[in-house]
Amino acid sequence: MKMRLMVLSVVALSATAVAMNARAHDPSLHDDHAPKSMPKATTCKQLADTEHYSADLTDPSVRALKAKCDAEKKAAAKAAAEKKSG
Repeated sequence: MKMRLMVLSVVALSATAVAMNARAHDPSLHDDHAPKSMPKATTCKQLADTEHYSADLTDPSVRALKAKCDAEKKAAAKAAAEKKSG
């Protein structure tokens, strides 16, 4: 009987020690993995750099910039074609 009491006491003390050492980690440790918001593109060059700038076409200012850049690109291509042929 004495041996059984001693074994139960050791098991209970071990479980208590393990439970006291178990702690929740700090949630701020996960902030490094959160996606970082990118700045909006304000120039045609930035609009082309989707790795560093947001090119979200649901934003009206980005959509307007894309339309402006596409128009400039089309005009430049047309001028280059006229220069070659003329």
